[in-house]
Amino acid sequence: MRQVKVVLVSSLDGGVGKTTIATVLGVKKGLSLLVDMDWEKSDLSQLFRVPRKAGWLAPFLRGELPYVHRVSPMLYVMPGYEAYEIYQRMGEDVVGDFVEAMLEWVEHLPKFVTKLRIPVDTVLIDSTAALRLEVLSRLQQMGVYNIFIADRRLIARISDVKAEQYRRYMAYSSLVAVNLLEKDELKMARKITPIAVKRVAIGEYYGEAVANDVLRDRDNRKAVDQILARIKTA
Repeated sequence: MRQVKVVLVSSLDGGVGKTTIATVLGVKKGLSLLVDMDWEKSDLSQLFRVPRKAGWLAPFLRGELPYVHRVSPMLYVMPGYEAYEIYQRMGEDVVGDFVEAMLEWVEHLPKFVTKLRIPVDTVLIDSTAALRLEVLSRLQQMGVYNIFIADRRLIARISDVKAEQYRRYMAYSSLVAVNLLEKDELKMARKITPIAVKRVAIGEYYGEAVANDVLRDRDNRKAVDQILARIKTA
């Protein structure tokens, strides 16, 4: 029986490529379950063409087990369509309930994966942006490995207020990665973190194709391998 690690892919801002990084990690590593807990977008579900079936909220909505989509024998996706649709209707009024559901899932994911009998040792959660700091603190206490994703704004001249926000979020991360960089920005980004990922042209907007486009770049392969090595030894 494999020991299951739970990894959160988080961010302060939207549009930093958080879902892309989660996708690349899942595809490159294998033995992974991707969970779409970004209730503001549900891009991960769409990226892998997951059918519109019951997702991670199903146990709380109808007492049903969620659908788990098989991408390959080594990669699976749990969708998040229902959370997205409810959030579109009700907005911030449901976020507190979603967070409690997320925390309950994190507690039970290792047992859930074992019950499914799928070849998975890592669960990668694609979260919504700007989770509250107290939520990140609780996840940290639960042993979740938190990869914080930023973009070039982290290395640009930003306001003191924004810089303080980054500092607070990074304090709850296990690892920081700067994404969507131009080649000439890599050196500056690596002064903050060794994990620097370049912007690349994306051809087909499909999970494995997106991952392959990112990994085709040598610097990006090295950065992704560094992330996976950190997760493995955590």
